[in-house]
Formats: sequence, structure tokens, C-alpha cells
Amino acid sequence: MLVCFAQSISYARLYHTIGGNEMKRFLILMLVLLVGCGEAKQEALRRTEQEALKRTEQESLKRIKAELKSSGTITDEDAEYLSQRHEELYFLGDLTSITNEQAESLGKVAYLRLNGLTSITDEQAKSLSKANSLFLDGLNSITDEQAESLSKVEVLVLNGLSSITDEQVEMLSEVKTLNFNGLISITDKQAESLSKVCWLELKGVASITDQQAESLSKVQYLYIPTSCQELINEYKIP
Repeated sequence: MLVCFAQSISYARLYHTIGGNEMKRFLILMLVLLVGCGEAKQEALRRTEQEALKRTEQESLKRIKAELKSSGTITDEDAEYLSQRHEELYFLGDLTSITNEQAESLGKVAYLRLNGLTSITDEQAKSLSKANSLFLDGLNSITDEQAESLSKVEVLVLNGLSSITDEQVEMLSEVKTLNFNGLISITDKQAESLSKVCWLELKGVASITDQQAESLSKVQYLYIPTSCQELINEYKIP
């Protein structure tokens, strides 16, 4: 700013030696110079504020990660903070318990990996289902109400389930990408429902019936053991 001021003084002295058109050009030059100095100052202030905000966010994330590692929990305030600043939260896999308020906040995040949770409530499932992609590998069972809520997610990973009802599979078949790698067997009814899924993973299923193979042959992207895939291929339409 001092440089701009000094330059203004110099131009002011020149002012007394010119007139007419030269004076008009002089006034325009003075205006451009002063405006330019003001914009430079604002840009420097903006960069300083952005750098300070970035440092604050880095420190906050570092603190939250450390708390997760040591206790497996976060505060409701931290959950709300995270929901406003990140579309994808990978480090929340260390979370072992969650409150209804936290589920409501975290449901705003596009990609949630919550494999540390071993159970959730029906209300929490409803909140978390607002996410686009949801990983819940720590769950070993779900309720019908939870299945209905989770069916609204585009990508759902439930590899911790070792069993599931036909009704729950029917509801979850609305999910575009579905991972059930913990299942070791499925029923004919479940295979029929799962035929509607675009991307399906059943890597734990060791054997299937002909009827199941026919149903699963309709899945566009299917990941299943080779022994099952060979049978499924026989029913695929060329």
C-alpha cells in the first residue's frame, strides 16, 4: 500500500505540469492504480484467511482421528463438523458406537465406511440410508425395518451377514450395488430377487441350484466362486 501511495505522490507532482487531454489520462491512470492496489490487498487477505482455515481443519481432523483410534467414539458436534466438510469419510471405520444425532449428521455424507459398528437402531439405519454408499461390514444381522431403509442406498456392503431372510433380500434388491460376501448359501427366492441387482457380490456362496443359476444369470455384474459361475454361464443368453 505504501508503494501505491508513493506512486500516487509522484503522479500528483506530475499533475501540475500537464493539462487538457494529458490531465484526463493522468486521472484515469491514478484511478486504475488505486483500484489495483485495493484488489491486491483483498487477494492477499483472502489467501491468508484460506490458509488459516485449512490449518484449522487439518488440526480438527487430526484430533478427531486420534479420538477415534483411542476410544472408538466421536462427539455429536464432531459428527456434524465432518458432515459439512467431507463428501467421503474413510477413517470412520474406527467408529464402534454411534448416537442417533451422529447418524443423522453422517447421513449427509456421500460415502460412509462404518465397518466398526456391530449394531445400529432402526432410526439410525433410516438416517444413514441418506448416504450414497454405505459400508456396514460389522453388522451380523438386520431387522426388516432396517432392510427397508437401507434399500434406498445406491451402494450397500453387508459382508458381515451370515444369514438373511427372503423378505429382507427382496427389499434390498432395489440397491444397485450389493455385497453379501458373508453369505454361504441363498434360497431360490433370494436368487430370484437378487437377479434385479446390477452389481452383486456373493463370494462366500459355494454352491447353487439350477434354478438359482438361471436367476443369477440375469445379473449384469456378478462376483461369485468359479464353481457357481460355470453353472450360471449355461443359462446366460448369448
